[in-house]
Amino acid sequence: MKLGRLVLAFLILAGSGTAAAGYWLLDRDPLLSLPRPRHALAAAQTAGHVADGRMIRHVTLHSAELGDIGIALSLPDPLPDRKLPILVVLGGLGSGENNIRYVTDAGDNAVVGYDWPMPVHFYGAGRSLAQIPALYGQVVGIPAQVTSAIDWLAAQPWADGRRVSLLSFSLGALVSPAVQDVAEHDGRPIGWTILAYGGAPFGDLIAASPHVKPAWIRPLLGSAVDLLLGPLQPTRHLAHLSGDFLVLEGRGDSLIPPQARARLRDAVPLPKTVVAFDGDHMGVGQDKMALLRQIVAVSKAWLVGQGAVDPL
Repeated sequence: MKLGRLVLAFLILAGSGTAAAGYWLLDRDPLLSLPRPRHALAAAQTAGHVADGRMIRHVTLHSAELGDIGIALSLPDPLPDRKLPILVVLGGLGSGENNIRYVTDAGDNAVVGYDWPMPVHFYGAGRSLAQIPALYGQVVGIPAQVTSAIDWLAAQPWADGRRVSLLSFSLGALVSPAVQDVAEHDGRPIGWTILAYGGAPFGDLIAASPHVKPAWIRPLLGSAVDLLLGPLQPTRHLAHLSGDFLVLEGRGDSLIPPQARARLRDAVPLPKTVVAFDGDHMGVGQDKMALLRQIVAVSKAWLVGQGAVDPL
């Protein structure tokens, strides 16, 4: 489907009365506007496979209210006698297993990738328009889904529930503040958080995106998204968070404009460490691998130095 059709669908939705609901959401406490996590969920697990000394399996948590929650779980094989710190990875759109494949040499730690509930592709303008209400529900349900997964993980016999870290990259960095806020209010504090290549608010990112065409639609779409997704805005949650933070950003990031980077960075509470890399936005393309290795190395060193994880 062409991006222009998706934009048109969003505008139609906004023009059909959703704007009023958006204003209502903006006026409310964002935590009251987001779904609540669920506990003691039933889980279905795949048999798993071993790769590079890690047992990797997919877990699906079943929730009637939040929908199925999918995670990829990577554990050392064999399991050590001690409890394992938990690293929850929020990467780009797609499967959790794909988002953790670049976290290598993970040591005696549990690495968890989250399956984004939103589809990566849309098929046909009419069908996508009909799917937008469901898509909205999936997006605002992300914090509750991730928190529900953390609750399940912390209850596992191999887990050290006192050492939970949230590693968020690109798209993940846009929603992780809301995730952490929901988790803390659910009694599941996040001790250490990495916010890599994010920005705020959402509207500024859309207005500056070269991928949204035609160009004239960008500020209109940005305003609509800010209105609809107000409860997820990072800056509405960051001031309320506790823990230690690592902020990673690109000096030449063409997707996250400087003012959006600064707004997110300044909103992150202390104690925080900020590291700026040369180059454009992070990614997994062949031309981005050198930068990705730097990001992973800095992230690992920070986590080890903080005592968030066992030596990697």
